[in-house]
Amino acid sequence: MIEEYNIHIPEEDIDLLKHKISLTRWPDEINNKWSHGTDMSFLKELSNYWCNEFDWRVHEKKLNEIGSFRYTSESGLKIHFLHSKSKKNNAIPLVMTHGWPGSIQEFIKIIPIIQKNSNIPLDIICPSLPGFGFSDKPSEVGMNSKEIAKLQHELIMALGYKKYIVQGGDWGATISKWMAELYEDECIGIHLNMVIAWPPATDDPMKNVTENEQKLLANYDKYKEQGFGYYEIQKTKPQTLGYGLNDSPVGLAAWIVEKFYGWFEGENNKLVVSNEEVLAIVSLYWFTQSITSSARLYKENGDLGFSFEKIAQPMAGAIFKRDLIAPPKVWAEQIYDVVQWNIHDGGHFAALEQPESLSTDIIEFIKKLKI
Repeated sequence: MIEEYNIHIPEEDIDLLKHKISLTRWPDEINNKWSHGTDMSFLKELSNYWCNEFDWRVHEKKLNEIGSFRYTSESGLKIHFLHSKSKKNNAIPLVMTHGWPGSIQEFIKIIPIIQKNSNIPLDIICPSLPGFGFSDKPSEVGMNSKEIAKLQHELIMALGYKKYIVQGGDWGATISKWMAELYEDECIGIHLNMVIAWPPATDDPMKNVTENEQKLLANYDKYKEQGFGYYEIQKTKPQTLGYGLNDSPVGLAAWIVEKFYGWFEGENNKLVVSNEEVLAIVSLYWFTQSITSSARLYKENGDLGFSFEKIAQPMAGAIFKRDLIAPPKVWAEQIYDVVQWNIHDGGHFAALEQPESLSTDIIEFIKKLKI
């Protein structure tokens, strides 16, 4: 069953958020901005704005205007999704899948850009992962990227489509890969803005790797050295983490905002995307109480949540220079039928930071499919 879902957070929940922000007990801090985590002066300013100026209703309206729906799956789990339909007939569905600590809000800017600039009619579907946003929270173990791929395929079939294209980054990249692997007849192409690929086990791993690609490989080393602690915690004890983050809005903001600073390599105590956009994402986690359930995906997936089986569909890799993982093209060719490989400026949250570049890359790839 598919039904419209009007997003409307009760006013008392908004009032409670502001009250809890005002009750924050702040820790001490070493005088070395961002080196040990979220900078306190930045977080105090952000929290003050969140409490006194931020208007959740603006962001709620944006989601509803795109088209907000919920699908009750065959298992009974409800999946929330955005569904932006083309004004033209016979549109091809493009399934865009987010990751953590993102949400469907990552796609608000890019959806109209893609649909405006593409000569091919596209219906864009953005599911909220189980345990994220307004989707149901799984109550049993086992909801990993592979199982989410099955749910999203089920959703697309329930919407009446026969073929589709998948697109994703972060966990969305693993889910998109599983959809392509499991549903070769229905999934006709895969576009990724974070490509997961490992060096071949037999040959010299650096054979045919360019000098520029070698530089990009350093991103992952830096990530492992300086920003991987959250991964290990969420992969092992997400429930323990959840008690604090589900109760303290400032704690939640600190946990999420640091990713939007560190993964973009922000400078001068600023995030690369606007504070407003980041607070909209943090607010969605807060109001839906989904930080604990979303973190559990790391435990479900373990190290990768990924299959290294090669898939047959045409694939495009949009590599953003400051992303966490930026493998060489020759590594990706071990897994994918690479028909497009472009390097762009930008970081991990490409749809937010570089919507024009990412949309152009997606449209270029879809044209290659000759639908």
